[in-house]
Amino acid sequence: MIGEKQAKTDLGKIKIHIKAIRSIAAISTMEVDGVLRIYSGTIGKLFELFGKDRNAAAIKVDLKETNEVGIIVSIVVEYGQDLPKVANNVQESIRHAIEKMTGLNPVNIDVKVKSVERSLPAGRQGGKL
Repeated sequence: MIGEKQAKTDLGKIKIHIKAIRSIAAISTMEVDGVLRIYSGTIGKLFELFGKDRNAAAIKVDLKETNEVGIIVSIVVEYGQDLPKVANNVQESIRHAIEKMTGLNPVNIDVKVKSVERSLPAGRQGGKL
């Protein structure tokens, strides 16, 4: 695994850091209907407490020297949704965004549905079953 994708042009180097790839995966995941949030668990809460990126605990990126990338994302899905369909839509959304924005080839996108929760009206806390 490497920490960034590098390319060289006539004008200089272009570097795409693994954090940028993780951010693309997070944003494209949250754009999928039925996804309530990215699941980061206790480790994600600790990351946030210490000022670190919570997504680092929730989204794993394996960037290879061959311009291939593997991604693992854990999600919480809204109660009543078709879980395999939502997970597949997440895979497609990530694949499309990574290809379009970075030129990388996503060879493996694993989606883990960690929980199912009710969607509550704005301003209300909770939702766990």
